Amino acid sequence: MRRIRRAAVAIAVIVLGATGCGKSDTGTETTTTPVPAPPRPKGTGPFTKEFVRTDLEGSAANAGVPANDHEYARPFEEAPAGSPPSCAVAFRGIGDKKAPLDFEDFKAVVGELRERDWQQSGGLRERENLDGVIGDAVASLKQRGWSVTAQYGIAVDGETSAITLTAYDQACMKRTGAG
Repeated sequence: MRRIRRAAVAIAVIVLGATGCGKSDTGTETTTTPVPAPPRPKGTGPFTKEFVRTDLEGSAANAGVPANDHEYARPFEEAPAGSPPSCAVAFRGIGDKKAPLDFEDFKAVVGELRERDWQQSGGLRERENLDGVIGDAVASLKQRGWSVTAQYGIAVDGETSAITLTAYDQACMKRTGAG
């Protein structure tokens, strides 16, 4: 997929260069739509918590999910070193009646994570409510020693919903005895 996108970008650059990018046939300036950059370059080095946090928050933002609920993330960020929560990065976007989150939003977040080279293990596991609407779903993804549990759920009141992403450094979890 990335190779196809890069090839398309290369072809677009060649075509725009050949046609005099920025000028129309009438000689007046035109604006072009910027070519989207890849989410981030592939890497082989250590995967830091900050890098994972950026992937989680960036994936959610690109899918249109509200910003991270810092009250939810705070216990992970403030956990004492060497504890299982200190091995994790957490994100929760909350939807409400004015701006609800749904299963399609969840699938979009998981798709954004896959664009960032997170490998999904298994499919999406979802469960319908009595009214036939997907009420909760879970997906698992992995990359370079980290695993992410992505969850979607609608509250019992039906008025709030959330997409939660929790990433765990697997080596750190083993060191704490939780992995």
